[in-house]
Amino acid sequence: MDCEKILTKIQSFIQERVTKAKAKGVILGLSGGIDSALVATLCKRALKDEVFALLMPTKHSNKANLKDSLRLCESLNLKYKIINIEAILQAFLKESEMLDKIRTGNYAARIRMSLLYDYSAFKNYLVVGTSNKSELMLGYSTIYGDLACAFNPIGGLYKSEIYTLAKYLNLDANFLQKAPSADLWENQSDEEDLGFSYALIDEGLRALEKNDTLRISKLNPCLISMLQQRIKQNAFKREMPPILCLDEFL
Repeated sequence: MDCEKILTKIQSFIQERVTKAKAKGVILGLSGGIDSALVATLCKRALKDEVFALLMPTKHSNKANLKDSLRLCESLNLKYKIINIEAILQAFLKESEMLDKIRTGNYAARIRMSLLYDYSAFKNYLVVGTSNKSELMLGYSTIYGDLACAFNPIGGLYKSEIYTLAKYLNLDANFLQKAPSADLWENQSDEEDLGFSYALIDEGLRALEKNDTLRISKLNPCLISMLQQRIKQNAFKREMPPILCLDEFL
């Protein structure tokens, strides 16, 4: 990775998207994870003062993540607001039936995005995405939740490349060392959910993307099967909703 060239490209991209939209700046949700921490850092470098962060914990959120997010805001001199979304979440959950942890997590992700878009309208800031390429390819995210954004500066980087760029920028060791987690429920772990480490997942995704049959044949068949199934099953998350064309009948 040529980190310096990647940084220059990303910063220009952020500036261009904000300018094109005639927005004042960007807003993002800070979860305490490495992806949003990296995006906040990149946006601060690109836009200086016009970056705003929302920190939106629930009662199940890891308190260490909130502390790490606050520490990042202070180190970057980032404007932020803490909104505890537990009461909002409970109001939604009360109206649902036979809930499971995935649907509860999806509720939390969509509540957070609703707040981000409300503050986006209030401040004339664009919502910036924080999903990496690995998550996008697998559909490992909530549609109209953390997938929603005006633009995404890190969607072209695999999770393993996120770590490389974060190290290059000297992000706090806490972000580099903690286990990847969307923090949607207590003790949730991305790699446990997926069944493989991101290092192996990214190796498999690269092989599939390049159609490298030799490399694919050397990888765990269960890994490849899981990746292929998720890529196919969640393809709809990477596309705009189709609109039926009826011009021939009108």
